Amino acid sequence: MASRLKATAIGGEVPSNGADNTLALSTPYVATVKLEGTADLLFHRYCPETVAAQAAAPKGSKGKKTDNLESMVYRNDAGELSAPGEWVRQSIIHAAKYRQDPRSPRKSAMDLFKAGLV
Repeated sequence: MASRLKATAIGGEVPSNGADNTLALSTPYVATVKLEGTADLLFHRYCPETVAAQAAAPKGSKGKKTDNLESMVYRNDAGELSAPGEWVRQSIIHAAKYRQDPRSPRKSAMDLFKAGLV
């Protein structure tokens, strides 16, 4: 029985990178996009600190009557207006509602896009 368990040498570089092509297929696709809209975009971000400060302001004061518009918009690190990624993701998912799922003639592609977009 000891003769059957003889160790043999494996040729090639160890560890090899042989599975690199297969593993590359499972990596997520990353895209950098710039969206340009055709209509005005309404930002209404909820900032609890601003709401608390406005609620604590004295009655009839300027702080109570005016809104801090800067706290209601989303900005990126460069200071430019930007939209949260979830907005873009949901708009693509809901646009897929009007496409047919290739797996079923009765379903829309919404579920397929929801599973594919991260």
